[in-house]
Amino acid sequence: MIRRIVVLFLGLWLSALSALAQGTYHARFENDLVSVYELDLAAHASAASLQAARDTFWVGLTKGSISFGREQGVNPVQFDTGDVRFFPSFETKLLTNTGAAEFRGVLVSIKQRGLLSSGCECTGNTGRSVCGCKGATHLEPLWALGLGNITLAGSSLSPGEAFRAAAARDDMLLVAVTDLELQDEAAAPESPAALVRLSAGECAWINGGKHQFKNLGSSSARFVTFEF
Repeated sequence: MIRRIVVLFLGLWLSALSALAQGTYHARFENDLVSVYELDLAAHASAASLQAARDTFWVGLTKGSISFGREQGVNPVQFDTGDVRFFPSFETKLLTNTGAAEFRGVLVSIKQRGLLSSGCECTGNTGRSVCGCKGATHLEPLWALGLGNITLAGSSLSPGEAFRAAAARDDMLLVAVTDLELQDEAAAPESPAALVRLSAGECAWINGGKHQFKNLGSSSARFVTFEF
């Protein structure tokens, strides 16, 4: 009897450790074009690569050393806050946090095929960084890149700072890298996009049109946009 109790306790303890060693995905947004999830991955923990059959982007909310398991070997990635990395469909199977601290990231899964048909060209530091090419460094706070029919951009606004002018934008997904409160000075006051309040890791879908964001917060606002 005592032996059975010990075996049962050991089994429960191992199951608890296994559960703790897995990352947790949180659904953030979904429409006809994208599915968005946030991942919290503890140090030395692993998580299955969600939506791996689709083209995907990872947005780093924190610094981290992440190993992306592939059919052959692994792809180690050093994320800095705000870094974005592209993975073609069926490219990854498992993520492992090889660092000593928790990693938080956002997974953007592209539903429609063909939007990224041109793939990566590894031109300039921005292209090399997003595509994981040799010799790339981390992304700057302000950057932009076109991949097929999707335009990606990273933005950073100091407190009270706004984009210099309103610009015509396509439908876009806005992913908050930091907590932010943005006012769209080009939108009508009653428009849903007139005020965007998001915590880091949350996102908002913004319909195409003229937009001019201003940071209403008391700290710098960083975000990444995906235009379709």
